[in-house]
Amino acid sequence: MEITPFVLGMLTIVAVIILTVIVVGLVKINKLEKQTKNLHRLCRNIDSDLRRLITDTNRDITMVERTIMQRIDKEIESTHRHIHDEVEEIHKHEEQIHREIDQVKSYTDSRIDKVVSSGTLKSSKRQILNG
Repeated sequence: MEITPFVLGMLTIVAVIILTVIVVGLVKINKLEKQTKNLHRLCRNIDSDLRRLITDTNRDITMVERTIMQRIDKEIESTHRHIHDEVEEIHKHEEQIHREIDQVKSYTDSRIDKVVSSGTLKSSKRQILNG
């Protein structure tokens, strides 16, 4: 048996094995590249979805905050209006009480003047009031 055909046969088998390994390697590399592209696309989609969700959530939070602030402002305004109305009512009652006190003083003065002028009381009005 000659060595040259044997060596050529062995080289052919080694070449086929190397070629097969290269082809299998290239196929696996292509699959990995496709998976990598799909993962990148998935990451971009997740990122855009998260950004949209964050934006929507921020918008919702802002709307709720505005609604709460409007309600607080309305309650503050209502409370101020109520306090103002109560103060006005107190002033009205105060004025009425002062008028009634003035009427009572006037009535008392007129009664004292009447008693003093009728002569039943020997002291003057000033002594009775101070007294």
